[in-house]
Amino acid sequence: MSVKRFIKQVLTIAIGFLISLLSLCFIVVFGFLKLTSKDSRQVENNSVVAFNMEGRMVEWVPISLFGSNKGLIDFKVVKKAIHQATKDSRVPAIYLDVSYLDAGWAALEEIREALLAFKKQGKTIIAYGDLYTQKSYYLASVADEIILNPSGFLAFKGFSATVEFYTKLFEHIAIKPIIFRVGDYKSAVEPFCLTKMSEESRQQIKACLQPCYEHFLIKIGASRNIGVTALKGYANNLSAVLPNDALHAHFITRIGYETEAKQLLKEKLKSPSFIGHKEYSASESPPDSVDKIAVFIAEGEIGNGSSRAGHVGAHGLVKTLKVIQEDSSVKALVLRINSPGGSIVASNIIWKAIAEFRSVKPVVASMSNVATSGGYYIAAPCHYIFAQPTTITGSIGVFGILFDPAELMHKIGIHRDVVKTAPSADFLTPRVNCSELESKLMYKMLQESYDGFLCKVSNGRRLDLACVEKLAGGRVYTGLVAKDNGLVDELGGLDAAIAKAVSLAKLTQKYRICYLPRPKTKFQQLLSYTTNDVKIELLDALVQEYPIMSHYHTLSILHSVQAMLPYKIHID
Repeated sequence: MSVKRFIKQVLTIAIGFLISLLSLCFIVVFGFLKLTSKDSRQVENNSVVAFNMEGRMVEWVPISLFGSNKGLIDFKVVKKAIHQATKDSRVPAIYLDVSYLDAGWAALEEIREALLAFKKQGKTIIAYGDLYTQKSYYLASVADEIILNPSGFLAFKGFSATVEFYTKLFEHIAIKPIIFRVGDYKSAVEPFCLTKMSEESRQQIKACLQPCYEHFLIKIGASRNIGVTALKGYANNLSAVLPNDALHAHFITRIGYETEAKQLLKEKLKSPSFIGHKEYSASESPPDSVDKIAVFIAEGEIGNGSSRAGHVGAHGLVKTLKVIQEDSSVKALVLRINSPGGSIVASNIIWKAIAEFRSVKPVVASMSNVATSGGYYIAAPCHYIFAQPTTITGSIGVFGILFDPAELMHKIGIHRDVVKTAPSADFLTPRVNCSELESKLMYKMLQESYDGFLCKVSNGRRLDLACVEKLAGGRVYTGLVAKDNGLVDELGGLDAAIAKAVSLAKLTQKYRICYLPRPKTKFQQLLSYTTNDVKIELLDALVQEYPIMSHYHTLSILHSVQAMLPYKIHID
């Protein structure tokens, strides 16, 4: 056999092997996608849409190959399913299991309003809970029947807001925070320099907490026909927590198990069929329309790069805005904000892009649970701003933190030496305290950022600069108060914002809602996965399992001027 013929045979075998391998990979990938995809099924008459909402509700759920989105509930899908069921004659009832639901108050408000609209059509809602938190009960309270497990409880106990302080931790590990801030109420730095709330911080948290609590009580009271004074008494005395107490106080209608709750539906509806809300939502075809309203979900801390779960990427958002600005089929934009803020540079980049967009097409801001600091910064240039009464917004102020690890490094035996061509050549690197010159520069940077923030709010909201200054300083407001002081135009949810965008765009025909950013399909992810993507998914999974990891992630990126919500506040 000649060498030439031998090489030809080897190449033929190699190419054949490669083709076989690629074919096998294609079959495996196709089978994987087929197995993991969820086909919608036909909706039968007398169907009950079942909402088994266990997990954390978010505005945007990415498609995940590694399961980091497990336990996430898509707010859009829940809302869509309820709206769809309200108009669907085949669906006479909704079944709610909200035992382990975690959601923000503004998002809950929108879902609750949608459930009330469903109920107004003469349809039935039955709720079951192994237990009810105040948040899950806020939804369940609209139901015709509310069933609580005999071993469960109803955590009706009033609202609290908790702030975690790291000052002593940093002392123990010998790291010194170097703090700069503008605004007496800009208390984002307090967890790093105090061990309890300052009086200013305590006042503003109370100013947000009390109106939210009153709103909660009024809504619960209207649904359950219980006076607000009586509700406060139950919370103060913890006298409606146990199943029998909750039953006697008319918080619930029955004590029983999940099987009994579903049996109750079967008796009421005569052999209904059950369909999950995700399947049901997928069963509706989008309207046949050329015109679109784009809804961009800006959820998470604001920074650079592309948007992903829990992160609003300035450059990715700007690129998307340019695309939809040039798309003639997109008639208006709704910016859906659920963000505590973040980098002032990234916020400013987004602000500029929105300001340019609004000169071409209408843009409306819809605030969800939180739209503070940088989150408010990017809302300011919009034509119109909506918020829910329980939305937390404002916090117009900036801060910066540097971390000096010199003492820690010395303790663990790490020594550094440096050669410089100028006195501050190693400024903003891990070293000993800032010089007076460097501190002045930091405060100058912060003041310029703060002044720019004030001017942008003043121009966007058409408010006098002196008026904005009185509202700023890091002060935080509920949506209700923000409407009264001019930071927000109107109270309402995402549906109201979309309706306003339609009105501003002067649309008279049918339109489609296009949600952005579009998550990659599983096939696209397989083709483009990188080591960094794996790291991001693992971090997301860790944050879901261990919330303290989100604090660590935040600390790791605080290396520039920040416009962020004063600390992590958990209101429950």
